[in-house]
Amino acid sequence: MAIKLEKSKLAVNQVITNKNESIIVDGDVIVPDVKPDILEIVGTSGIVNVYKKEVMDGKVRIDGTVMVYVMYIGDDGKTRGVRSINHTLDFSQSFQIENAMSDMNDNIQVLLGPIECKVINERKINLKANLNFEITILANSEVEFVNNVDLKDIQKLENTIPVNSVLGVGQTKTVAKETVNIDANDNLAEILKVSATIGNKSIKVSYNKILTKADIKLKVMYSTEDGRINTVHAKFPIMGFIDMQDINENNPCEYEFEIKNIIIKPNSMAEHSIYVEIEVGINATAYKMQDVNVIQDLYSPSTSLKFEQNNIKMVQNKAVYDALLNINQKELLNIGDEKVYDVDTQVVTNSVRVNDNEVLVSGNINLLFVCSSNGMTGIQTKTLDIPFENKMVCTGLNNKANAKIKTDIILEDFNIMPGGEVNIRLDIGFMAYTSNDVDLRLINNIEEVENEYVDDYNMVIYQVVPNDTLWKIAKRFGSTVQSIMDTNELKSDKLMPGEQLFIEKYMG
Repeated sequence: MAIKLEKSKLAVNQVITNKNESIIVDGDVIVPDVKPDILEIVGTSGIVNVYKKEVMDGKVRIDGTVMVYVMYIGDDGKTRGVRSINHTLDFSQSFQIENAMSDMNDNIQVLLGPIECKVINERKINLKANLNFEITILANSEVEFVNNVDLKDIQKLENTIPVNSVLGVGQTKTVAKETVNIDANDNLAEILKVSATIGNKSIKVSYNKILTKADIKLKVMYSTEDGRINTVHAKFPIMGFIDMQDINENNPCEYEFEIKNIIIKPNSMAEHSIYVEIEVGINATAYKMQDVNVIQDLYSPSTSLKFEQNNIKMVQNKAVYDALLNINQKELLNIGDEKVYDVDTQVVTNSVRVNDNEVLVSGNINLLFVCSSNGMTGIQTKTLDIPFENKMVCTGLNNKANAKIKTDIILEDFNIMPGGEVNIRLDIGFMAYTSNDVDLRLINNIEEVENEYVDDYNMVIYQVVPNDTLWKIAKRFGSTVQSIMDTNELKSDKLMPGEQLFIEKYMG
């Protein structure tokens, strides 16, 4: 008897691995001859540039740099003052990833942790930058499976499951080249500290393209030739297009911006300005909603069948929720009448809890204030730690969902009051990327086999045991669910342990 199979194809973005890895990138730095001896380290800061990520067979490799700025008190034998050492720590790191292949996609984030600076002597320091790698490797492929069988007495246990299959994966890059003007009275002597972040991220889908937009927010602290310290703030937009066939505004889309390279230096072409060049990579993955008809089990009362199943992990119910957290409070900074040159804001998420229709996010906002000391003849740092809890309303979300949280600092406003009190206003944007995992057992082949055992009964009396279903009983005895229901005059498929069923031999 010929078995005719109907097959369908499903685009899957299967997760091969999810892992976190941490490394320390270190190196010794010699103080340049033109700079004074080190008396005291004031603070360190840095920016991660990831310029290459590559998935290979059995591993993934990530290449990049950490641009480190070290502020210190220096002494050239005549004066003491705030100076800076700018150094680049290179890294090229490989991680073993079982089942990784070169044609797979990556979703890798590199996060910069604390930078430790140890003074070896007045002309030499050691730097240690802590890096955390959040690595996801995805296999983007088509899976063929059986969705229908043409056989006269085939019995199928089917279910229609909604999933998010991959519509497309794309990437692009953009370069911002800008001139940042500083105060006309400032003759720039040295760049002391740099902060570059990407915020106000958004996408718009139109005409088979994804339009991505964001702002680069830049802060540069510098010293002047007459010994003063100042900070300049700048913000400039970036945008990029990613081609993606058949995408529309209803398709959920995940996207990432990352700094791949950065150049910041005094502008040789224009006075009182700083030249900035920042290359940004943009990655996007779009999904489509799809109902998949899955044959979970099958058999034939008259024909012995053998079939193969593959287990495919997919996602469903992909959604993006956003919320805004407003913080407006006063804190005592204990700096007297000293001047605040700069404030670094870092949002640290410690806990994410998913409930029905809501996501609860808690953590801390770490504030680092860089201030003058001793009436602006020195420099100091002060820290404040603000705990937060944010309840995000996520209508339609269930408590079994996964939630990935991303934050964006939308507004920072610090008003230093007399006596060292600071009025803090922060607007923190939260994005929750949510989904549910689902395992699909897909049948990929069915064939007829010889039946070595033939039942010779006409009727069986069977006593129901716990966890029995009509499907299991019918398959076991080569009958059908409908036949058992008709013989026993059952009104529903509900069974009770101990219940007796009469099962007639299937006659075709």
